[in-house]
Amino acid sequence: MDYSNLEYIPREEFEYLLLTNSAGNEDYRIPQNVVDILNGRFKNVIDNELLLNYMKSSNDNDFHETIHSGIENEVISLDAWLCVGIASLFHFIQCNWTGPKDDDDVEWLKTQEGDALKHLSLHDECNSNIKKPELLYFSKIIFSNKSITECYNSSNWWLFRATFVHQVVLNEASAILFNEMQQLIEKIQESYILQDEYFTTLFSTEAAQFYFYYRRIKDSEKYVESAQKVTKLDLNLEGVLGKRTKHQQEEKAQLYLKIDAAKSPFPFRHCKNLPKSLDLNDDVRLEQIDYSKNIEHPEIGAMEEAVILAKLVQLQLSQPKDKLTDEEIKPYLTAVINSTKNWALKVVSLYRRCMLESADHRAVERSMMQLEYLLQEIKDTKVPVAYRIDLFFASGLKPIWTLEETWARVMISLGLVKGALDVFLKLELWEDVINCHNMLELKHKAAEIIRQEISKKPTVHLWCLLGDATQDSSHYETAWELSNKRSSRAQRHWGMFYFAKKNYREAIPHLKLSGELNNIQETVWIRLGYAALQIEDWKLAATAYRRYCALEQSTFEAWNNLAKAYIKLGDKEKAWKSLHDAIKCSYDHWQVWDNLMVVSIDLGHFSEVIHCYHRILDLQKNHLDVQVLDILTRAILNNLNDSDGNPAQRLLPKALELFGRISSVVLNNSDIWRMYGQLTALKKSDTDYEKAAQYLRQAHRAAVSNTKWFQEEESTNNVLQLCCILTEMYLQCATNCDAKKKRTLLASAKLSLQGVAKKVKDQQWNNEKILTLSQKVDECLSTVVNDLEKLKLTM
Repeated sequence: MDYSNLEYIPREEFEYLLLTNSAGNEDYRIPQNVVDILNGRFKNVIDNELLLNYMKSSNDNDFHETIHSGIENEVISLDAWLCVGIASLFHFIQCNWTGPKDDDDVEWLKTQEGDALKHLSLHDECNSNIKKPELLYFSKIIFSNKSITECYNSSNWWLFRATFVHQVVLNEASAILFNEMQQLIEKIQESYILQDEYFTTLFSTEAAQFYFYYRRIKDSEKYVESAQKVTKLDLNLEGVLGKRTKHQQEEKAQLYLKIDAAKSPFPFRHCKNLPKSLDLNDDVRLEQIDYSKNIEHPEIGAMEEAVILAKLVQLQLSQPKDKLTDEEIKPYLTAVINSTKNWALKVVSLYRRCMLESADHRAVERSMMQLEYLLQEIKDTKVPVAYRIDLFFASGLKPIWTLEETWARVMISLGLVKGALDVFLKLELWEDVINCHNMLELKHKAAEIIRQEISKKPTVHLWCLLGDATQDSSHYETAWELSNKRSSRAQRHWGMFYFAKKNYREAIPHLKLSGELNNIQETVWIRLGYAALQIEDWKLAATAYRRYCALEQSTFEAWNNLAKAYIKLGDKEKAWKSLHDAIKCSYDHWQVWDNLMVVSIDLGHFSEVIHCYHRILDLQKNHLDVQVLDILTRAILNNLNDSDGNPAQRLLPKALELFGRISSVVLNNSDIWRMYGQLTALKKSDTDYEKAAQYLRQAHRAAVSNTKWFQEEESTNNVLQLCCILTEMYLQCATNCDAKKKRTLLASAKLSLQGVAKKVKDQQWNNEKILTLSQKVDECLSTVVNDLEKLKLTM
């Protein structure tokens, strides 16, 4: 077709093509640099002749300023500048993620490698396996230029992509980049580009990947739900009969992912020669579950498959790491592995399956071989690089060195330590190198290797590892000085050194400084919080645990410890809220419920106290906390207002239900039966008075069952008080009953009171409180005796 008579593609369409890496619109003429990008010829775009001449003629030694000046003066058009930035980012991704390998450098950019590493490192260090960092550095300079940002709606999106790639190549999670990307997300959401459903889904999936990296579960969930809503994908795990093993006779329920799609899939291009799923080749298990019925899936596209994978990761991060979670996410993987025609999604789904199978003794061998196969596929040239880039940012594809690292770890699980050691040495993963030498009983080699590497090129990381290997804290100080006192890693290793020795006072300043330098380090904040608890610095403990919980919201121990710090600081309201967050993380830890119950009783959340006690009984069966129950009972008896200003007696039915449950398990506790009787009497019916008297009699029996009760001050006080309460209840019951029953009640009261009064008097107590209570019991006994005498005269 002759395109010479066609108009050039409008800027909006031009941006859309590049964002989606999709084929062009035949109604328009497409610039050659866009065609080159869409066909994976990235270096053709970067080696722009006008740009090359400009760079050669520039006298400015500041590369950053040279590029900005070139953009402002439009040495090449702004469209061309945007294309150069995108081509540079894609070429960097090709070299470090997708392959195939390209050893040819962009010569005029190669000179910037040192400065690029310096600028990208952000006071810590880039991964040592990074290839051609100058490409990423170059692209970020272009995307962040003010003229580019003002001209192109997509520029913030490209900067977001480049910044996320930047984060992945760093050894440390960066708070600086996290904040930058959050600001970019807000700007992108204001763009009219997201009015299109495809772009909304694409961006939501990419934003979810960003939050996955930083383990922000709630934020990621919001974007996954948004993507699922736009694609109208309904994903449900269902059971159907089937067989999992070769010799299985009886079919059993097996999970599968039921996919319902209410709309047609978004268009996508099919990639040929995709990586294959290797066979399991197990003597017992089938290659795939053999379902009893044919399961049909609706036709979905690559974008929908990316949403399914994002949902999988979100579920994996939000649930505990156990076999049940693994079983629940496998159907998601199977659905993508079996159907996808997208290269990046195929690699990611197979990689994630390898991760799951690495802990399964029947599948770990396939995991190792599949990883090795994927690494070979990345090197292979049969799949064009343009197809590998499709949905790259939405897929969650890992860098090549991460795949190699995972491969080596699986080797170790199979006992192939020497093979793993070779990979770790190549990747310069010195901590793993040390571990391998320890496994091979060559501990002396670890420090030796690190010293050799330091002699070649000293880095903060190497000095920290030497400190770990030799247990010499001076090496951490060397690392700190080497970083110009900016490395959070150096301070973290230094703090952990003292923390491991339980020298918490020495550890705290280093951990605190590390957290200040990089405030998104979960391990630093939780260790700092624990260390502060140990030395009883409650304010610091609260600060540290609060920072940790903002980063990792699913650790109940952290919320629990945060509550403890707040309690020590006297802020019980914040402690109460923290414990509620702890419960959300771990619904089945009775200790957390117990803590919440105690704080709730202090704050007057009486309804919450009853709820907590029921949950503790669900978990513990015979838990007993008399102090909490006594406060609850007195609040109801005196009709105190709760924390919301409501009268406590409205909770009487729920309290009686709770005491009924407790008394069915705890049979011989005087306090429980006393409180149960007192609360029952509040209902004020004759039947309830009788029940109350029965419960109080049970309390009396339990109290005097200890043959030495009258020899101890506390038990003597309790029995005397109980006698007064019991007498009052007997007299109440005797008010509205026939003479015979009344006589029986009063006689029973007389017998109980006489026995107690005699025991106390024989002990000859010289305690004012006991003497006062003893006098009250004598008065009660006198009242009962007088009533009995009167009753005899009437009968």
